[in-house]
Amino acid sequence: MYGVTAEIEATDDGRHVVCSVPLPVATDVVWDAVSTGEGISSWFVPCALEPQVGGRIVQFADPGAPDPTTGPEAAAEAMLTATVGEITVFSPPTGSVPGVFTFEERDWMGEGIPVPPWTTSCEVADDGEGGTVLTLRSGFASGGQLAEESVDGSVSGWYQSLTVLAHRLTHRPADGVVTVHAATDPVESSLPELWSRVLGRLVAPAAGTGAVARSGEVTRSGAVARSGEVGGIVATESEASALIVLSAPVDGVIELYVFPAGDTPEDAKGSAAVAVRAYEYVDAPGTTGAPLGAAAVDGVEPTWDAERWRGWLEALVTG
Repeated sequence: MYGVTAEIEATDDGRHVVCSVPLPVATDVVWDAVSTGEGISSWFVPCALEPQVGGRIVQFADPGAPDPTTGPEAAAEAMLTATVGEITVFSPPTGSVPGVFTFEERDWMGEGIPVPPWTTSCEVADDGEGGTVLTLRSGFASGGQLAEESVDGSVSGWYQSLTVLAHRLTHRPADGVVTVHAATDPVESSLPELWSRVLGRLVAPAAGTGAVARSGEVTRSGAVARSGEVGGIVATESEASALIVLSAPVDGVIELYVFPAGDTPEDAKGSAAVAVRAYEYVDAPGTTGAPLGAAAVDGVEPTWDAERWRGWLEALVTG
């Protein structure tokens, strides 16, 4: 969707997932979207960064952590599971010279655990026709089982996130984004069982919109999804997540996913929860109608808050 590609690149220099997407906006718009905390928060996960070489980048990807923007206590708790990296390249695009934004995460498995640094780089290049080509590389400058499992497991996530970015920059480039995250309490279920239950209730085979075979796999991409007041089209689906382009209750997209939930790895094998990250498009105050890059908007109330999204999730789980 939107020309997003994602593949594994294994060379003597390491193992990376390499993604590319053409975007119908200028390079400065895309640069703001991938090199600022506000921009990254509008298509990936909540993020804060210092825009300079040597600056920190902090990403809050844990679905079980509190919203770090709700106050000092919530921020301190969220930091316990946040990933912290260092920006190693910060070079904005200039004319025909692509912009490059690179950061390294050295403690991505937890503080003090000896793992190779995980490097992510975004190249923002002018396509010569008023648009931009964004290329993202993420992985390790080494091989081995850890690199293979970690990098290969990130392909669908990057593909989905870049689709979120491409959808807004194609569909509503001059508007901002407010995000909401909600999750259910853990339930006794394996991840595959819970995911099958949730998607089975959201995408109705009886309506002719159920799973279809493609390349030997089962996918619901392109199917109509509807449950209660929430409806849309399944843009992408992986083993435990889906991206849905919304038709209701708001204009935007949601990432719906399940994750293991337990105090120990053993507990997590039979306990899971379902979560949603919603990206709602809104009028950005004080803008001129030109395309925006850093599009997260502060002070705008979302149409659906976390409590309402949580209630919808619980209905999917319990039926």
